[in-house]
Amino acid sequence: MKRGLLYLVVTLVLVITIPAAGYGAQAGNAVSVTLPDFKVTLNGEEVNNSYSKYPLIVYKDITYFPMTYNDCRFLGLESYWRGNAEGLFIEASDVTAAHKPYRTSVKNNRHQTAVIPGFPITVNEKSVDNQKEEYPLLSFRDVTYFPMTWNFGVNEFSWDYAFDGENGLVIDSDNIKLTQKSLPADRARNAGGTLKNNVAVTNAFVYYEDAQGQIMQASLSNTSSTKQVYQLPVWTYGDGKTFVYAGLYAEDGRAFLTYHQGGATMGTDYLIRINDDGSTTLLNDTRYYIKNFGDISIQYWIGPAPGPGQLSIKGEGSEWHPLGNPDLLYGWAWRVSGNQSGGGSSEDVYLVGSDLYILGFDIMSENTSTTGIYRVNINTNETVRISEREVTAFYIEGDYIYYASAGSVYRYSLREGTEELLKELVKAPNKIGELSVLNGNVYWQDGLDKNLYNLAGENLNSGAELEGMKFCGDNKEYLVCSFAETPHSKYRVMVFDRNGDVVFKTSDKAYPHHIYITGKVLYFYNVTAGTVCIGELD
Repeated sequence: MKRGLLYLVVTLVLVITIPAAGYGAQAGNAVSVTLPDFKVTLNGEEVNNSYSKYPLIVYKDITYFPMTYNDCRFLGLESYWRGNAEGLFIEASDVTAAHKPYRTSVKNNRHQTAVIPGFPITVNEKSVDNQKEEYPLLSFRDVTYFPMTWNFGVNEFSWDYAFDGENGLVIDSDNIKLTQKSLPADRARNAGGTLKNNVAVTNAFVYYEDAQGQIMQASLSNTSSTKQVYQLPVWTYGDGKTFVYAGLYAEDGRAFLTYHQGGATMGTDYLIRINDDGSTTLLNDTRYYIKNFGDISIQYWIGPAPGPGQLSIKGEGSEWHPLGNPDLLYGWAWRVSGNQSGGGSSEDVYLVGSDLYILGFDIMSENTSTTGIYRVNINTNETVRISEREVTAFYIEGDYIYYASAGSVYRYSLREGTEELLKELVKAPNKIGELSVLNGNVYWQDGLDKNLYNLAGENLNSGAELEGMKFCGDNKEYLVCSFAETPHSKYRVMVFDRNGDVVFKTSDKAYPHHIYITGKVLYFYNVTAGTVCIGELD
């Protein structure tokens, strides 16, 4: 970059939810600013300055660049307001977000007025004295504008930026860039008018539900070209006009459709695979959960009124036949409290050699019983509980079973048949919520604050409520974690690799079933932006 560009100052806008005067802005210290007359390109996205709610402005012949809260994350910055005494904090990180411009239908006037605020500013833990800055922060349209000198843009934030007469101002950050694909406007909406967000993405196609209850397929190379691949039926218990509530997700490069038809008790669950050519394959239309292990299939009841002995097995081309101890309720996290009993079904089932591992509850026992992990030999029907501890969820990785019980995490050796306490994590009455393991790295949810922790007890997204976890990748080498959209949630999605490192994090909202990873490429439906996003993982 030429030395002359050292005098080009870019100012970033950070959206503040309270008017700038509330932060100690000097109300009488107004300054005149104008709109620039050159192009600005931000990570490949050209800014429409004429119709931007927060346009570029020029002060003292210096360009100030508008960056909203979203654009901060878009450029790999995180911003926090900590009150009038501590002020504004900005730090560079590898966070990312989709580009979401603040457009307006009213064209901006060229001449505008801004003020100079007086609250404290800290950048990467370094204090900035705004009153002594040659190019101070400005407040414009109740938004704080932060000055970016060469020191900030390059030294602090590691950006590349250039300016010339033909291309104008060009800024590129080093966080993960997201390519966005727009979806057609005829998507299904909820009763309140919001988008249904029933979307699934693979590396070739995007599938979505339209307003007519059709499941549509579009190529990622041209999302405007669509075709119908499935027509949802009208819900038989509805008003005769409402379609069944459906769900779409992607797994192993294929898209899947699920929905329930009929009443809660007598209805049917459907699982349908959508093939690349637009054809569909019915995989399940029962209330059983079916898990395939090569040529062997396992099924157990997950519908209403579960009972004992509803575990079955079949080989390729054979019929279903019973498996295991007929006194046990299989595949349920079941609890008894006084005269009340109940629970939820579980998909935790694994076949290791000839041994099936599954949750079981001795529903026929007259003595006090708890849910536990059972080993069922598919050849001999021998059924053994491997631990007397109450376990309602577990995960098998390698030669070990991982599970939580009474606030502690345990590991059971499949080879040795021995149980090992890994760590006591919480005290009663607290409990451990969700639990996942990737390459020996344990991730768990605290039952009280709902936050995500590792085995060392480190809060991985402080203040954020975990919503779900899912394994992704060609060899399930990534763990995707989704968080609730709350003010305390710094990140709405985080992706961990086998080393336990965070390889992707964003402030945008997406659910685990919206995310698909193959190779190093991440595909997901971005709820916040309403677009399909594609990015390459670190």
